Amino acid sequence: MCRFSLAVLGSLILLLATSTADAAPADLSGMYRCQGTSDQGTPYSGVVEIKKVRKGYQLTWTVDKTKYAGIGFIHDGYLSVAWTVKTVNGTAIGVLLYKIKDNGTLEGKWTDPSLNGVYDETLTPIKGDRAT
Repeated sequence: MCRFSLAVLGSLILLLATSTADAAPADLSGMYRCQGTSDQGTPYSGVVEIKKVRKGYQLTWTVDKTKYAGIGFIHDGYLSVAWTVKTVNGTAIGVLLYKIKDNGTLEGKWTDPSLNGVYDETLTPIKGDRAT
C-alpha cells in the first residue's frame, strides 16, 4: 500500500511539474509576408526571412528594394528584435516586439529613436516554407 501511495504521489508531482512548466517555443524559422504601417501612416509590405541562430534569431526584411537586418530572441511568448538599415544619412536602428500567435502569425509594434510614435507590423507565415 505504501509503495502504491508513493507511486501515485510521484505521478501527481510529475504531472503538476510538466503542466506548469513553460513549453519550449516552436522554431520560427521560415519566410513570412510582412504588412505594416510606416511612420507616415502609409501601408507597406514585403517579405521577412527568419533563421534560428543558436538560442536566438536572425531576421532579414525586404521591403521594396530596401533590406533591413535584425537579431532577436523569444521570451514569454514574444519575439524581441533589434533592427538596422542603411540610409542616405547613415545607419538607422530600431526595436520591434512581436507577439507569437497560436496560428504562427507574429503581431508586432516597432519604432526607432528618430520617430514620435509606435507603429504596427504583422508577419504571416508563407505556407509550406515555415520550419516545424
